[in-house]
Amino acid sequence: VLHERNAHNFPLDLAAVEAHFIDG
Repeated sequence: VLHERNAHNFPLDLAAVEAHFIDG
């Protein structure tokens, strides 16, 4: 699911993951 979602919303998912990591 994560892979499919990443492929679907690559920029959004990437930004969200980066934001989470930075916020973490």
